[in-house]
Amino acid sequence: MTRQHYTSPERLHPHFIGDWELLLTLRTTEFTERAHVGRLHDHTHRMGLLFAARTSTLTDHF
Repeated sequence: MTRQHYTSPERLHPHFIGDWELLLTLRTTEFTERAHVGRLHDHTHRMGLLFAARTSTLTDHF
């Protein structure tokens, strides 16, 4: 059974609506990691990166 517990640019995009511009999304292909402490079987991973910038000229002050 394969269980995916990573996200994707498509799933993150709804969090960056409005005054956000997605600048870059990258994603690796799946790769296998050997069994190790905490994961006793070989398993797959995927890594990704998303860069976004606010397009609004207003700044928030907290």
